[in-house]
Amino acid sequence: MQEITAVILAGGIGKRFAPLTINKTLLPMFGKPLLQHCFEFLQSVGFKKIIIASNQANLDWISQYSHPDLQIQTHLQEEPLGMGDALLTLKDVIKDQQILVMNALDLVDRSLFENLAKVIPSSEAVVTGIKMDKYFPGGYLQVEGDRVISVVEKPGEGNEPSKLVNLVFHYFRNPEKFLSILENTHSDQDDQYEKALTTFMQQQIVKYSEYEGYWQTIKHSHMVLNYMDALLSHRLEQYISPSAKVSPLAVIEGKVFIDDDAVVQEQAVIKGPAYIGKRAVVGTHSLVRSSCIEEGTGTGFGSEVARSYIGPGCMLHHNFIGDSILESKVNPSYGTCTANWRFDNKAVEVKLPDGKQPTNREKFGAIIGDQAFLGINCSIMPGVTIGQKAFIYPGTIVHSPVPAHSTVKMIQQQEERK
Repeated sequence: MQEITAVILAGGIGKRFAPLTINKTLLPMFGKPLLQHCFEFLQSVGFKKIIIASNQANLDWISQYSHPDLQIQTHLQEEPLGMGDALLTLKDVIKDQQILVMNALDLVDRSLFENLAKVIPSSEAVVTGIKMDKYFPGGYLQVEGDRVISVVEKPGEGNEPSKLVNLVFHYFRNPEKFLSILENTHSDQDDQYEKALTTFMQQQIVKYSEYEGYWQTIKHSHMVLNYMDALLSHRLEQYISPSAKVSPLAVIEGKVFIDDDAVVQEQAVIKGPAYIGKRAVVGTHSLVRSSCIEEGTGTGFGSEVARSYIGPGCMLHHNFIGDSILESKVNPSYGTCTANWRFDNKAVEVKLPDGKQPTNREKFGAIIGDQAFLGINCSIMPGVTIGQKAFIYPGTIVHSPVPAHSTVKMIQQQEERK
């Protein structure tokens, strides 16, 4: 991969990421932005050069980031107009380099690149496919032998041309040919890239590489938990920092990473896989299991955090947070809990002000945005979203989505149920 330039498309604004406000490429996990995970993984599989189409938020971060073994070029995508536009903004930078086009947040293992390396030497272009036994609402590869002849977008269950779902790890030996077609392809359906790729396949031999490992990405906010699960399962290391203070009376089981200056107090229990961030505190009689606790978060006395992502600077105290996502500086006061299971055993849907999203998870709690404040003894029902800087009065049972910057009183909820 040393002779190939990784071209990362990361210029989108994440309009489907509500109620979370951070640019999703910068969401911290294991103490570093997801974009940094991407860079470091690419370096580990042999890439030396990266070109990235960025938005203003991650451009500011990238300008402060450096890696001794990576050459990173950035270009601002002025408007989030899709993959095709992002790639065209990089045309003058790419020139005649061999490239691998990819998204920033597709989480895969090393075997994807090992398989690609076997196909690339004899190919002008290669796309990657992952076999799906159940229908996936994405693009499917139509293949003949080892050749791909088209990409069929969302064909509908039963109409799939193959079982291979298109993964955006696309290699081009001479990208000028494809970029020329892309420039002359127009669409009102946000599929300019896919249409151009199909046209390219009609003019050039494009082979495919089948990938059989794990894959996870983030499109909607609830997918943060899926992404966290994948990182905990496949990328977590067993480690306790020398500067961490872990009580000999604490219980630590399984694979657990405890970062610099973290504190684990007596009678605290951590069951891996779990990440405890820098300067985080796991208090006495707290239980953390299969979760990610980010920098500076306090999991205070008597709290339980299960299968949840807790962002930086949150303050927990005698809470149950299950299968939930807290963005940053969220304060669920004493006794506040998230419910994560429906009585009818149906999969939980995420409730947003403008509609619902399926999670395909039997257990799912809440998604709570940056700096939301919840008073004591609040009960948050499954799938509820709470927006940035929302304020929930003590004792409130929250059944409905709470917009950003709004205030919810218990009496208002009672009137809604009537």
